[in-house]
Amino acid sequence: MHYSERLLGYVKRAEQTTQAAKERALREFGLTPAQQTALAVLSDHQGITAAQLARECAVTPQTMNSTLSRLEKAGLIARAPHPMHGTLVEIRTTEAGRSLFARADARVAELDAALSDEFTPGELKTLRAMLDRVAAAARRQEGSRA
Repeated sequence: MHYSERLLGYVKRAEQTTQAAKERALREFGLTPAQQTALAVLSDHQGITAAQLARECAVTPQTMNSTLSRLEKAGLIARAPHPMHGTLVEIRTTEAGRSLFARADARVAELDAALSDEFTPGELKTLRAMLDRVAAAARRQEGSRA
Protein backbone atom coordinates (compact mmCIF):
# COMPACT_ATOMS: atom_id res chain seq x y z
CA MET A 1 0.00 0.00 0.00
CA HIS A 2 1.29 3.45 -0.86
CA TYR A 3 2.22 5.52 2.19
CA SER A 4 -0.40 8.15 1.30
CA GLU A 5 -3.13 5.54 1.70
CA ARG A 6 -2.08 4.27 5.12
CA LEU A 7 -4.35 4.81 8.11
CA LEU A 8 -1.51 6.46 9.98
CA GLY A 9 -1.32 9.17 7.32
CA TYR A 10 -5.04 9.94 7.55
CA VAL A 11 -4.90 10.12 11.33
CA LYS A 12 -1.80 12.35 11.23
CA ARG A 13 -3.32 14.75 8.67
CA ALA A 14 -6.52 15.02 10.70
CA GLU A 15 -4.54 15.66 13.87
CA GLN A 16 -2.31 18.27 12.25
CA THR A 17 -5.13 20.22 10.63
CA THR A 18 -7.38 20.16 13.69
CA GLN A 19 -4.51 21.24 15.96
CA ALA A 20 -3.68 24.08 13.53
CA ALA A 21 -7.32 25.19 13.67
CA LYS A 22 -7.21 25.03 17.48
CA GLU A 23 -3.99 27.08 17.52
CA ARG A 24 -5.64 29.76 15.38
CA ALA A 25 -8.71 29.78 17.63
CA LEU A 26 -6.57 30.20 20.76
CA ARG A 27 -4.22 32.81 19.34
CA GLU A 28 -6.52 35.69 20.28
CA PHE A 29 -6.31 34.55 23.92
CA GLY A 30 -2.52 34.23 23.91
CA LEU A 31 -2.72 30.51 24.69
CA THR A 32 -1.22 27.49 23.02
CA PRO A 33 -3.19 24.24 22.69
CA ALA A 34 -0.94 22.70 25.35
CA GLN A 35 -1.67 25.55 27.77
CA GLN A 36 -5.41 25.35 27.07
CA THR A 37 -5.35 21.61 27.69
CA ALA A 38 -3.53 22.09 30.99
CA LEU A 39 -6.06 24.72 32.06
CA ALA A 40 -8.90 22.41 30.99
CA VAL A 41 -7.60 19.60 33.20
CA LEU A 42 -6.99 22.03 36.06
CA SER A 43 -10.56 23.29 35.74
CA ASP A 44 -11.70 19.81 36.77
CA HIS A 45 -8.81 18.95 39.12
CA GLN A 46 -7.71 21.99 41.12
CA GLY A 47 -4.80 21.22 43.40
CA ILE A 48 -3.19 18.37 41.46
CA THR A 49 0.56 18.05 41.11
CA ALA A 50 2.60 18.70 37.98
CA ALA A 51 3.24 14.97 37.60
CA GLN A 52 -0.49 14.20 37.76
CA LEU A 53 -1.22 16.99 35.31
CA ALA A 54 1.44 15.70 32.90
CA ARG A 55 -0.16 12.24 32.97
CA GLU A 56 -3.65 13.68 32.39
CA CYS A 57 -2.37 15.73 29.44
CA ALA A 58 -0.27 12.84 28.06
CA VAL A 59 2.99 14.80 28.05
CA THR A 60 6.32 14.37 29.78
CA PRO A 61 6.91 16.00 33.17
CA GLN A 62 9.55 18.23 31.54
CA THR A 63 7.06 19.46 28.92
CA MET A 64 4.46 20.10 31.60
CA ASN A 65 6.91 22.05 33.76
CA SER A 66 7.69 24.29 30.80
CA THR A 67 3.96 24.83 30.14
CA LEU A 68 3.32 25.55 33.82
CA SER A 69 6.19 28.03 34.00
CA ARG A 70 4.67 30.05 31.15
CA LEU A 71 1.18 29.87 32.71
CA GLU A 72 2.55 30.95 36.09
CA LYS A 73 4.52 33.82 34.56
CA ALA A 74 1.29 35.00 32.89
CA GLY A 75 -0.51 34.87 36.25
CA LEU A 76 -2.91 32.13 35.11
CA ILE A 77 -1.89 29.50 37.67
CA ALA A 78 -0.40 29.46 41.15
CA ARG A 79 1.69 26.78 42.80
CA ALA A 80 1.65 26.23 46.56
CA PRO A 81 2.81 23.52 48.96
CA HIS A 82 0.18 20.87 49.72
CA PRO A 83 -1.34 21.64 53.15
CA MET A 84 -0.79 18.10 54.47
CA HIS A 85 2.08 16.78 52.33
CA GLY A 86 4.67 19.51 52.37
CA THR A 87 6.86 17.89 49.72
CA LEU A 88 4.05 18.07 47.14
CA VAL A 89 3.20 21.22 45.23
CA GLU A 90 -0.41 21.85 44.26
CA ILE A 91 -1.35 23.72 41.13
CA ARG A 92 -4.47 25.84 40.94
CA THR A 93 -5.80 28.28 38.40
CA THR A 94 -5.99 31.91 39.46
CA GLU A 95 -9.09 34.02 38.93
CA ALA A 96 -7.43 35.42 35.79
CA GLY A 97 -6.69 31.86 34.64
CA ARG A 98 -10.27 30.73 35.20
CA SER A 99 -11.62 33.75 33.35
CA LEU A 100 -9.27 33.36 30.38
CA PHE A 101 -9.87 29.63 30.23
CA ALA A 102 -13.65 30.09 30.18
CA ARG A 103 -13.42 32.45 27.19
CA ALA A 104 -10.83 30.38 25.34
CA ASP A 105 -12.66 27.12 26.00
CA ALA A 106 -15.88 28.63 24.64
CA ARG A 107 -14.01 29.38 21.41
CA VAL A 108 -12.61 25.82 21.28
CA ALA A 109 -16.14 24.49 21.87
CA GLU A 110 -17.34 26.56 18.89
CA LEU A 111 -14.59 25.04 16.74
CA ASP A 112 -15.49 21.56 17.95
CA ALA A 113 -19.16 22.16 17.14
CA ALA A 114 -18.27 23.43 13.66
CA LEU A 115 -16.19 20.31 12.98
CA SER A 116 -18.90 18.08 14.44
CA ASP A 117 -21.54 19.73 12.24
CA GLU A 118 -19.89 18.06 9.24
CA PHE A 119 -21.29 14.74 10.47
CA THR A 120 -24.67 13.34 11.35
CA PRO A 121 -25.07 12.33 15.00
CA GLY A 122 -24.70 8.68 13.99
CA GLU A 123 -21.58 9.37 11.95
CA LEU A 124 -20.08 11.31 14.82
CA LYS A 125 -20.76 8.47 17.24
CA THR A 126 -19.18 6.02 14.79
CA LEU A 127 -16.17 8.28 14.20
CA ARG A 128 -15.52 8.61 17.92
CA ALA A 129 -15.79 4.85 18.39
CA MET A 130 -13.47 4.20 15.46
CA LEU A 131 -10.87 6.68 16.71
CA ASP A 132 -11.04 5.02 20.14
CA ARG A 133 -10.38 1.69 18.42
CA VAL A 134 -7.39 3.13 16.54
CA ALA A 135 -5.96 4.45 19.82
CA ALA A 136 -6.56 1.12 21.59
CA ALA A 137 -4.91 -0.82 18.74
CA ALA A 138 -1.90 1.54 18.85
CA ARG A 139 -1.59 1.02 22.62
CA ARG A 140 -1.67 -2.75 22.11
CA GLN A 141 1.07 -2.49 19.49
CA GLU A 142 3.14 -0.32 21.81
CA GLY A 143 2.72 -2.91 24.58
CA SER A 144 3.67 -5.81 22.34
CA ARG A 145 6.98 -4.12 21.45
CA ALA A 146 8.05 -3.55 25.07
